[in-house]
Amino acid sequence: MNVWGKVFAVLVVLAAIANTFLTAKLIQVRNSYAAKAKGFETKYDTARAKLQEVRRQAEQLRNEWEATERDWGLRWVVNTQVTNAATGQLAVDLGTNHRLKDQQLLHGFEVLGEGQTVYRGAFVVTTAQADRSALQATWRVRPEDAQTWQSTRWRWRTMIPSGYSKRFDEQAMAFSLLDETLADRRATLQIQEQLIRNAQQQRKRRIAELLGGEELSTEESLPPEYTQGLAATLATTEEERNKVIVEIDDLRRRVRQARDAVRRLQQQNEQLVLKLPQPVSAVSRRD
Repeated sequence: MNVWGKVFAVLVVLAAIANTFLTAKLIQVRNSYAAKAKGFETKYDTARAKLQEVRRQAEQLRNEWEATERDWGLRWVVNTQVTNAATGQLAVDLGTNHRLKDQQLLHGFEVLGEGQTVYRGAFVVTTAQADRSALQATWRVRPEDAQTWQSTRWRWRTMIPSGYSKRFDEQAMAFSLLDETLADRRATLQIQEQLIRNAQQQRKRRIAELLGGEELSTEESLPPEYTQGLAATLATTEEERNKVIVEIDDLRRRVRQARDAVRRLQQQNEQLVLKLPQPVSAVSRRD
């Protein structure tokens, strides 16, 4: 065998060895791809079932959303200005171009930070222009409620579910009853305070009538108890009475002294009469 034959024999052997190795590698790769393909089929079937479930849930959620939207009516998110919070008056960037009309009822939700909203109540359109309308609250606005209103973007709806409006109406009625009760309590308190003031004035008047004071009249024609007080009048009367008693006692003493003097004079006169010579008695006549 020549050299080229040996070379070709070696090449044939090497090719056989390489073919054996590559064939084994090919079979291994094919088995790996077959296993992966089978796994992909299993995952595909699982994902397909999940996709159908997700689509079913999405359809259910879409139907629920549409049903919910039907209860909320039309919806706008526009700039809203608080023109008079005390009376519940607003101005919105909505009008007849947005299918609004006079006396139409709208429900306002003030948009807060982070997408949150708060329900402010029902408003009626008082004046509808092309792109702007004036609104008026349909309930009695409390000052505590209106203080939190902000001139910002509000969400407006033509309808809300009856449960929301009923709850708001119940709360508004409860606040109204509480306000009326508070007003009654304040009126009662004012009456009681007035009664206390009147009682204090009467007390001062009575004390002045007893002890005297600036509350009494200064007219000189009135009796002293009405101008000086009962205690001062009693004290003055007591002093005058004591003076009269002293004068009466002095007069009694003088009368007693005069009576004693008269008695002494009578006794002296009787003694003097006894000392006088007795007259001769006349002889009685005989018949």
